[in-house]
Amino acid sequence: MTDNKINSLVKYDTPVLVTTKKKDDKAQVPHLTMKDGIPTDVSDVSSTSAPGLSGALPPGGPLGTTPSVRLVLPPLHELRKKETQEILNLILPPREWEEAGQLWVQSVSTTPATSVDVQQLQEQLDLRLQEQEAFETGICPVRRDLYTQCFDELIRQVTINCAERGLLLYRVRDETRETLDAYQRLYTSACAYGVRKALMAEEHKVKVGARCDELRKQVSELETRAESLRQEIEQLQTEAQDARKADADKHEETKTVHQARIEILKKKLEGIIKQATQPKK
Repeated sequence: MTDNKINSLVKYDTPVLVTTKKKDDKAQVPHLTMKDGIPTDVSDVSSTSAPGLSGALPPGGPLGTTPSVRLVLPPLHELRKKETQEILNLILPPREWEEAGQLWVQSVSTTPATSVDVQQLQEQLDLRLQEQEAFETGICPVRRDLYTQCFDELIRQVTINCAERGLLLYRVRDETRETLDAYQRLYTSACAYGVRKALMAEEHKVKVGARCDELRKQVSELETRAESLRQEIEQLQTEAQDARKADADKHEETKTVHQARIEILKKKLEGIIKQATQPKK
């Protein structure tokens, strides 16, 4: 037997051969139709135990690895009329698989559990967590799968002793699964939203970086232009100062010449006035 068939914390009965396919028969193995969790379309039924279990389990089922459609249970007064096996098959449907043209079905066990069984269940849970290297914190599908198996086994044990309590635990299990699935979808959506926002921020960062480079280039060009204009202004100021100085020197020279001429003319005028005012002899 391979581990993927029997490596479950839920206690199952011995697998039962339901349908045998002949070698020369090309028809497919008929599919089981389940009524109240019990196979009804049975041909060539045999109670022979399975010689070996191989291949992967079908998705869903008590392992809880694949979310399944929520089962609508009949009213409680109808469930009270059913046997324990039928109620267990409703809560934990039998698992079936095909091997070498033979269809095998394995139902959950109806054997009551003792305190020793519960202690062994705890030990097996701890051992599986350690063997499969499940994370102690955070999101871990392995840890969730193992705890789901453990919870299913506890539901099986409780249902055998009290069907009503087991059905209530079944409702709690499904509600917990739906809540975890909702949180997982929310987490996935949040991660996708975060990735989109990160990509948008990165794209915006690239655009802002390009704009910054363009502005830096413009600033550099403007600084070069400002420096050129500053030098031109300094050159114009120097030329203006030289021109003012030359004009001032020319003005002083012209002033000196005119003052000298004024002094000469003044002396001539004084001499003329003096001669005019002297008495004639």
